Amino acid sequence: MNWFEELPLDCPPQEAFSPEKSYFRLGSIPPDSSDFWSHRRRFPYKVFQVDECLARSLSVVDDLEAVRRLKRLLPSMRSKSVFQVDLVEKDGLIQQTGNDLHHFS
Repeated sequence: MNWFEELPLDCPPQEAFSPEKSYFRLGSIPPDSSDFWSHRRRFPYKVFQVDECLARSLSVVDDLEAVRRLKRLLPSMRSKSVFQVDLVEKDGLIQQTGNDLHHFS
């Protein structure tokens, strides 16, 4: 599979699976290509406290209320809009990440 960005050799991890449903993401309305840039692309020289695979992933949430809660909790996200992303196999792989069971990367 071809990826949008170059990924480390161990990425995506074995636990990742094909998405086949709708997810939600915070960004602009209408979404533009920068709404789908990873943290690594946005900040190429930053040292992240997560592995490089996660730094090159995108966050999506599988529950509308959970993404609205995330928007309220994170000051940097309060000005963003919620949009729906319908993901299928050709879009890549995802895995549940973090403490929120609704959060995927």
